[in-house]
Amino acid sequence: MGMRIRECRIRKGLTQEQLAELLCCKKSLISQYENNKVDIKGSVIVELASLLGTTAGYLLKGELGCNLDENEKEMLSLMRMIKNPTIAKVALEQVKLLINIS
Repeated sequence: MGMRIRECRIRKGLTQEQLAELLCCKKSLISQYENNKVDIKGSVIVELASLLGTTAGYLLKGELGCNLDENEKEMLSLMRMIKNPTIAKVALEQVKLLINIS
């Protein structure tokens, strides 16, 4: 998880000091997070994800999230809201068709 925190922090253009200020903690704690030296509370993971523009799922398990733009995040969120697998498949096929058009 530490590697993903570091990756997202750098992509966001933040130093460890800046991220520490945003989290109201010390830079050394950010370093410990990034080097997997301490366990991180769930609430802190959620806050980190928000500050870093990603998801807790990405930080925890490497799920999609870190380098998605707002449109991609919205598309993923909308796709997850589709409960019917047949409709989800149709929606995915429609997106594929749109890609071929542009």
